[in-house]
Amino acid sequence: MKKTLIAAAIVSLSGAAFAQNSVTLSGIIKGGLASTKYSNSATATDNGSGLGLSDGSSRFIISGTEDLGGGMAGHFQVDTRFRVDDNGGAPTSSPLAGGNTWVGVRGAFGDVRLGKLDTHYCLGADSHGTRATALQASSCALIGYINASSGVGSVAVGSRSANSVRYTTPSISGFTAEVSYSTSPTSQEGTVSNPGKGSAMGLTARYGKGPLSLGGSIYSSENEDRSQTVARTDQSSTEIWGSYNLGIVAIGLTYNDSANDNAAANSTAFAKTKRNAWSIPVTAPVGKGTVLFTYTRANDTETGGTNDNNSGANLMSIGYDYDLGKRTKLGFSYARLDNKSAGLYRLYTQAALAGTNPGAAAAGLDQSQVYIGLRHTF
Repeated sequence: MKKTLIAAAIVSLSGAAFAQNSVTLSGIIKGGLASTKYSNSATATDNGSGLGLSDGSSRFIISGTEDLGGGMAGHFQVDTRFRVDDNGGAPTSSPLAGGNTWVGVRGAFGDVRLGKLDTHYCLGADSHGTRATALQASSCALIGYINASSGVGSVAVGSRSANSVRYTTPSISGFTAEVSYSTSPTSQEGTVSNPGKGSAMGLTARYGKGPLSLGGSIYSSENEDRSQTVARTDQSSTEIWGSYNLGIVAIGLTYNDSANDNAAANSTAFAKTKRNAWSIPVTAPVGKGTVLFTYTRANDTETGGTNDNNSGANLMSIGYDYDLGKRTKLGFSYARLDNKSAGLYRLYTQAALAGTNPGAAAAGLDQSQVYIGLRHTF
């Protein structure tokens, strides 16, 4: 439930124009207890288990709209993420407006937004992120990365792109499309003496009507600093997904084909590493909740046209999202990620949010997690 912030003192300071605005505070608080086991690493110190509190990307959002007349409206959002367990060493790990934050205008022509926006990253992932089950059980662990996690080998800069402009079409018979452009997706634009040449482009189309939903997205980016003295990573990715709700069960399919084109510092040679991945998410209503099952596979990577043997991974997750009330849910989940001997994948957000992690990446490290937690929206 969203709560409208109407303060007489603010109205008196901001004048009559404020009366045309609607400003709301909303958000999510999600956390739980996670028991995680690490095994099968050739380095004995990487193996073991840990118990810790895990955050599920908690946040508070301030948003607002203003009627501009003629069917147009101005609107904005300020999205701030925080950790419910220990806040991750705030303020540096929980910065103000670290999530989707933008200002825009909408009308019959569509919607234009300027700011920091979610793009191509993990668009076809399962719904663990929006449930009371563990975020670490999400298929994003494989479809959002290229044989690495914790921000390494990410697809579409690992979540939202900074410095973005987005246009979204009106919905026409269930169909919408959006085009996004970023002048510098990962950082501030360059200085006058080194303006940089980085940018990112994304095009996404969606269809949703009745039991069927479909989507597709393409993305490409170049990092801002193109100087030969620094490491450079360019990214490209294509993703398609769909789902069909049969009533007793909803079945989906996601396919992702992505590549990182890397050049080391002081080198002009780029080496492209690419991989494809697919995921099958299934949900079914059971009692006062929903059962979730997902199977995801990332195939071996290929670098410079040569196969990187045994660099893939499989992820299986199952969970139950139970309604305690209209805004509070209880979640149980189990996830198991099996790397091949050269695989470097990790449970999604495990290092950043889950409280325990094996430290330095170790090839072939398998992970499993049992989780129980709560999710409350307001």
